[in-house]
Amino acid sequence: MRATAFVSTRPFDLRTAAPFGISRWTHSDFERFVVELRDGDLVGLGEAAPNARYGEDRARDMDLLADLAPDIADLEGPAGVEMFCEGLAAAGVPALRAGLSAAAWDLAGKQAGEPVWRMLGLARPSVRTSYTIAIGAPEEMLAQARAASAFGTLKVKLGFDGDLDLARRLKLELPETTFRYDANEGWDRERAASALAVLEDLGAELVEQPLPAADAEGMAWLKERTLIPLLADEAVLTLGDLDAVGDAYDGIVVKLAKAGGIASAFALISACTELGLRVLIGCMVESSLGIAAALQLAGLADYVDLDGALLLAEDPFTGIGVEGDLLVASEGPGLGVLPVG
Repeated sequence: MRATAFVSTRPFDLRTAAPFGISRWTHSDFERFVVELRDGDLVGLGEAAPNARYGEDRARDMDLLADLAPDIADLEGPAGVEMFCEGLAAAGVPALRAGLSAAAWDLAGKQAGEPVWRMLGLARPSVRTSYTIAIGAPEEMLAQARAASAFGTLKVKLGFDGDLDLARRLKLELPETTFRYDANEGWDRERAASALAVLEDLGAELVEQPLPAADAEGMAWLKERTLIPLLADEAVLTLGDLDAVGDAYDGIVVKLAKAGGIASAFALISACTELGLRVLIGCMVESSLGIAAALQLAGLADYVDLDGALLLAEDPFTGIGVEGDLLVASEGPGLGVLPVG
């Protein structure tokens, strides 16, 4: 029986409650689209979060998926759709693949009447996430951190003038909070080395992508000079990137929108575990639909940063259990997420 008598996309925009800044940019609005796979009355949903950093564009991706729709509709079952996603790995469309993969798993779960996590052979995910303090004026960042003080862990974006002064002030004001940091490629080697010395004194839990992704040699040099775990984000998108970074990092940030979907992310996490690399499962700015797909795998990670939907002014989807920093996956079939209203 065919899984997808009909495949379609629907664009939507997300707006963060406050401007969201990293070392490269500051935005409040983010272009996303929903992938829908239909089998009779059942509809599988997945969120695609295109990222310009990886050369992605919503209009281009939606047009491509429309062109591929007849081929997808002829695939045998959701498993065939997931295999089709793997075949698109060389096309440079990881967000599209992630949305299509999530929709396939959502549809498969609805067909089976089971949540995706159970279909993967995993326990029901119940995890604590960090909350991101984005780059802004120092007083604004301090105010955001105070407002999020119920979170046991805050991830602070660095890579701007005065970033270490801000880190010191945050630790002074919130001494019981665990802090992790993300420079988003915002430092050079010497700046990173001096910054890590300060952050080590502040008890940093980890630091993501301190140097540009292409500087694996610099990362190996940097890793020898700090005790803080250094995690690759922009430097590792998929399983195929692991060899290129070698021993330059202590761990990997796994995001479905980079890896290309649930199966690809699962494979990357498994490879990291075998290599002794730590895993942080993360996200883009996404609605609960995108977060729910990543949440299915969150129990496999050492660290969880799935706060994308918590940053929004309004979330167009619902279904994840949220209590403070605790995220609990639905027991409903598929991803367990529904549109609001």
